[in-house]
Amino acid sequence: MSLLRRIEKSLDQRLRGVFSGGSAAGDEPGTREGVELYRDALDQIAHRATAGKRGDRIFPFNRVTLELAAADPERKAILETIFDPGQFLDDIRDTLKQERVTPPADLAVNIHFPENALVEMRVICERSKEEPAQVPTSPAPATVALLPARLVTISGVASSPEFYLERPTINLGREAEISDSLGRAIRRNELWFPEDAHEANPSVSRSHAHLRFDPTAREWRIFDDGSSIGTTIFRAGRRIDVPPHAGRGVALRHGDEIYLGQVRLHFETGG
Repeated sequence: MSLLRRIEKSLDQRLRGVFSGGSAAGDEPGTREGVELYRDALDQIAHRATAGKRGDRIFPFNRVTLELAAADPERKAILETIFDPGQFLDDIRDTLKQERVTPPADLAVNIHFPENALVEMRVICERSKEEPAQVPTSPAPATVALLPARLVTISGVASSPEFYLERPTINLGREAEISDSLGRAIRRNELWFPEDAHEANPSVSRSHAHLRFDPTAREWRIFDDGSSIGTTIFRAGRRIDVPPHAGRGVALRHGDEIYLGQVRLHFETGG
């Protein structure tokens, strides 16, 4: 399979996740344009390669910043799904290698959505003057002091009835691992709910939601990843819906009850 075809399949899979697995995800307004932007960004980056001293071709930059215009939350949700930083970095490396260009070992990617963007997309390639060790390609979880917390399953059956949040990002879903049509893993859920284990479990989507720790506010936030039935919080008897693909998600508080479809979890902090 060609690299372009593999990338298209990966994009299609992620878009299906946005639109709850619908068969016409690519027909949703803005998705085709987003895919075209993705291809264009890869082309622009590949064309920045230069000739090396030994006659080889090199990419003389170690940082790629992508600025994207998003006029509304729906457009931003689509672009955030398409331009996943980790996957985009992998696709840049693969594209450069296909062009017989040697990518730098410390290559990093940043995706931004400026509020007053003047153009639809701007690709910025730079060479950082900092030492590589000072410019990590991804956040280092060990430097983040996590707020101790756990999820206790109240209704439904989970892979771990009492799950401690020991990583900055925790994925929640119906299966332990999600694969694409070619059998390649595209997502791993740290906490999952086997479909046949309880009558409530089928209401959980394969890629239902995720929790992320905000080190600045020192709080855990929950994000709905386009689930079919939705994610809801009950706090002191009040219902709080978690919007799908919201950029900030919803902050969690000790004692919150989280509903993933019909599965119910209790969020606890401390100890």
